[in-house]
Amino acid sequence: MRYTCSVILFGLLIASCHTRWNAIPAASEGMAKDFEVSLADLQSGRRVFMQHCQACHARVSPGKIDPEYWRSILPHMTQRAHLNQKETQHLQNYLIAAHGTVHRFNQDPYSNP
Repeated sequence: MRYTCSVILFGLLIASCHTRWNAIPAASEGMAKDFEVSLADLQSGRRVFMQHCQACHARVSPGKIDPEYWRSILPHMTQRAHLNQKETQHLQNYLIAAHGTVHRFNQDPYSNP
């Protein structure tokens, strides 16, 4: 577990050299439209991100982590943060939409059908 965390943190350190990826974008109407989720849900997800994620580790920009990887690590992290299902879904929606916004995608290339 420590090795995995060390590898992740090292990767994030290297990725931090790319300043555009450091953004933590505000939820917007355009983001909501592009990713077909409500603005309120994205705003809720960003609030969860800003309030809870820093409790266990440094806040990581959504653009630094691939959407598929977000999906794989969120269950563990949201359980540790004691988030309910609604908060978890809003957080995931925000992280994936924010990643796409930071990388200027028009849609999530990793979306589940």
